[in-house]
Amino acid sequence: MRYPLTHRMQAKARSVALAIAVLGTAACGDTITGPPKENILIDGAELMPAVLDARLRLIPVIENQGVRDRIAYDMREIETALAKGDGQNVRYHVRIAGGILIDYRNGLANVVKDGPDVGGIALALYAVAVKAGGSFDIKAFH
Repeated sequence: MRYPLTHRMQAKARSVALAIAVLGTAACGDTITGPPKENILIDGAELMPAVLDARLRLIPVIENQGVRDRIAYDMREIETALAKGDGQNVRYHVRIAGGILIDYRNGLANVVKDGPDVGGIALALYAVAVKAGGSFDIKAFH
């Protein structure tokens, strides 16, 4: 006899799936998928307000603590890299944080209520990616 999954069990299953996705993204983040881009020095002064706003105002609203902590870490690293003009490090952390946000949004969009804030963080990441010569698929946030 099959027992129906309760809402709590479904939420727990989604959390476990998200944790696995986050770990997979972090583990695969070191892999180079193409020719390495040269470390272009960038002027991140115009992007710093968007990154700071995302880190200080939007990230604390993320309901999943693991995702919140990892995105906060990546945004701090992006700030540091922007301050140093380190385009390679900026692109790396945008790729990691973007992948986590896409997985989080796709996996828990019907359960959590932080969608608009996650979308705001995604917009900040997209602006940084454009400036740093990286890539971030903003269309994944439909």
